[in-house]
Amino acid sequence: MSTIHNVLHPGARPIAVSEFIDAVRATCKPRFPQARGIRRRPVAIAVSGGVDSMALAFLCFQSRKSNPDIMIADNPVSGFRGFIIDHGLRAASAGEANATCAAVKKIGFPAEVHRLRWTSILGSYGHPSELPNFETVARTLRYRKLGAMCAIRRAGSLLLAHHEDDQYETVLMRLLQGHGSRGLQGMKEACNIPECQGLFGAHGSGFVDDQRLSEPFYNMKPTRSERNRIRSQLRSHFDGPPDHAETQEASVAGISEFDAETFYLPKIQKPIVDIGFRTKQDKGVELPQNVEVEDGGIMIYRPLLEFSKDRLIATCLENNIPWFDDATNRDPTLTMRNAIRHMYKGYTLPEALQKPAILALAKRCRRRVQIQEAEAKRLLARVIVHDLIPHSGMVTVHFPQSAPRQAERDLRSPERRRARILKQREIAAIVMRKILELVTPESELTPLVNLENLVPRLFPSLALPEEATAIYHPPKAFNVCGVHLVPTQSGSGPPGWLLSRAPYQSTLPLPRVRTQYWAVKPADGVRGMTPHPLWQLWDNRFWIWIRHRLPYRVVVQPFLLEHAKPFRESLAPADRRRLAALLARCAPAKVRYTLPALYLEEPLDLGSPEFAPRPGYPCPEDPTRSLHPGVLDPARMQLIALPSLHLSVPHVDRWLTYEVRYRHPGRETLETAGTFRRGIGSGGGGGGRAVVGRRRGSPSRQRARRARLKRAMAAQEIESRQCNISQAEPPTLYGIGVS
Repeated sequence: MSTIHNVLHPGARPIAVSEFIDAVRATCKPRFPQARGIRRRPVAIAVSGGVDSMALAFLCFQSRKSNPDIMIADNPVSGFRGFIIDHGLRAASAGEANATCAAVKKIGFPAEVHRLRWTSILGSYGHPSELPNFETVARTLRYRKLGAMCAIRRAGSLLLAHHEDDQYETVLMRLLQGHGSRGLQGMKEACNIPECQGLFGAHGSGFVDDQRLSEPFYNMKPTRSERNRIRSQLRSHFDGPPDHAETQEASVAGISEFDAETFYLPKIQKPIVDIGFRTKQDKGVELPQNVEVEDGGIMIYRPLLEFSKDRLIATCLENNIPWFDDATNRDPTLTMRNAIRHMYKGYTLPEALQKPAILALAKRCRRRVQIQEAEAKRLLARVIVHDLIPHSGMVTVHFPQSAPRQAERDLRSPERRRARILKQREIAAIVMRKILELVTPESELTPLVNLENLVPRLFPSLALPEEATAIYHPPKAFNVCGVHLVPTQSGSGPPGWLLSRAPYQSTLPLPRVRTQYWAVKPADGVRGMTPHPLWQLWDNRFWIWIRHRLPYRVVVQPFLLEHAKPFRESLAPADRRRLAALLARCAPAKVRYTLPALYLEEPLDLGSPEFAPRPGYPCPEDPTRSLHPGVLDPARMQLIALPSLHLSVPHVDRWLTYEVRYRHPGRETLETAGTFRRGIGSGGGGGGRAVVGRRRGSPSRQRARRARLKRAMAAQEIESRQCNISQAEPPTLYGIGVS
């Protein structure tokens, strides 16, 4: 341990516990505002052994000691747990990691050490530092290890000790790399954990399993006292004289008759897992049960971003907290961050590159991004998202088509008009990316600069004067970010867009996920199930869980055209009709060939009471044979199920069980966007105002009230379908969406 300090400012003072608690409250805001945090949940802390992470560990312990009911995100804290990652780059790293673990335990809460494994990454390199992308690889391995351990420990929040000096280094590094305003805003105070795609429970998943618990962490149901309070408030609103019923109905919350549909809708929006189809009859064919949609995952928080490193050192010195001084952080040739740190500590930089100026730049960029996001949210509220089908990842969207407002001075100045249109296209590109996230299979979307060139396809009114508007009339289908956008026309209204996964390219390999062989030896001639199956992310769209006792591995890959006819012929007549109806409704045209399908590596008669693999096939019970067969032969593979449509060939349930869920598509987008049911500009979950109880009155008054409500809803339905823009909408910053 070391207490040597060479950056401590004489005027630096320790961080008070009250300051830290205020920073935690400002940083760790609830992810689900409608949830009631009743059950306590553990919180993880990434501890490197440096002065910053040790100060964070001490402040966390002191904050819970002074306030046992402290909230982080959605739940009270049941306890903190430190995670120490040993990179294994130095001979002394293991001893330092163990010493750090002992120091964290001495502070007052448990800790554990985890060592990174570089064997699968090194290849022909002898040491990890020789890798050309060493810093990126180390970051990926570190975050994936932290995400996996948080998921195992059921910790939904991970605290990181990045401070003000780290923010300065990050922004300065990105400035030298040529980032724009979004990159120059620096590290975010709260965001989803990065580098954990495909780790179930860590990245955008785990919500469905949580809701199945008897006591979930995210309690979405109001308590009994809250229900009684809401009921009493509603009665106080509507317990009035019968003669003034109509006046009361129009005066409550200051709404007009046109807003009747929005007024009578529940304020608490249906959770995202309810989107889709429920079991019902559609032309005599039973539709599948809803495919559950995942959410949740791990959030990382940085509550120390507003504190300088000097104050963190003062905190450790004041409270006798030891820390390690990692020598690799002083090697300017190891990482770019080390080079930046060596540059600003060893040399006097120009005033524009010094810490106050760079942090002020980051603050301005952050403010600019916040304004853009607010404008994008306002425009998104005017977008209609209709028929999100998680069975195939397909959605229908209607974009507002009103012309942007043009000021008189814009009409006189072509340069000013061009600048305004470019600003509007930047906002529309943000909305376009949010909509694409509902369907896209890509984890990293196209940059906003590239999406701006495609904005006129969806918003023709934002085309520049020199652009040929003929290419946008009539609208044509196109692909972007792995999404196929097809224009649809219904009646005389504006065109909508059908978004689905783009067809797979023949030049690229198909996305595949393979399960294990059977792993249990035969007991009395009966094969055992594959043990401990894991959730696997297929095509970055569907989480699939499979357990089987088949002699061949089960492969998840797209539904191929050459297997469609044999699969249909193997079904019963009722299932054939159901398959045709489901494909027409949930996956029309080429969308069906992007559905996930379960295949056997080689054909089997599933009706047989027992079977064995063919001679020569790799067998886990014979060590002389390889466990990995050669390249799969699609011609020999056998299609046995379409999991998202809940269709399978006969006798599959005897040998195999599976579950499928749609990956997290963007809860904020669905809550903000309008629908044909809620209307335009409703703001999603916030569109409805209150849950209206039963009004008192005679049956004739109730019938009249229902008739008025029906007429108002019909009027708004017509208004929504025509995408008319309300004149009462306040003007926006860049004039988007204003008539």
